[in-house]
Amino acid sequence: MSLASKVKTNLQYQNLWTNVTIHQVSDLEIVSGIPPNKLSSVDEENQVEWIIPKMFSQDKLSVSEIQNWFSKILELSGDIPRRITIAIINDDSTIVYYFIHNGITKPNQN
Repeated sequence: MSLASKVKTNLQYQNLWTNVTIHQVSDLEIVSGIPPNKLSSVDEENQVEWIIPKMFSQDKLSVSEIQNWFSKILELSGDIPRRITIAIINDDSTIVYYFIHNGITKPNQN
């Protein structure tokens, strides 16, 4: 099972996302979907989220790799998202999600 398939299954059945789709762009698999609730207070309802699956044991991330992700999503959607989510998959199939913002983001007040 590919990393993107593991993330898709996790989002659909554990996190209850809808419209979860795997996109193949060159050698990169990108997952998109709609969460059941807003992920941040500044999000719009039913906002499409973009997720990049990455194995925990893979090499470190580089800025150029992250910029490439935003460019590939621009090719798919016609718009650069203000953030993407990276899905870090561990050897035991645990998945942890982190936001990666496109540029500097003002912190939210809790």
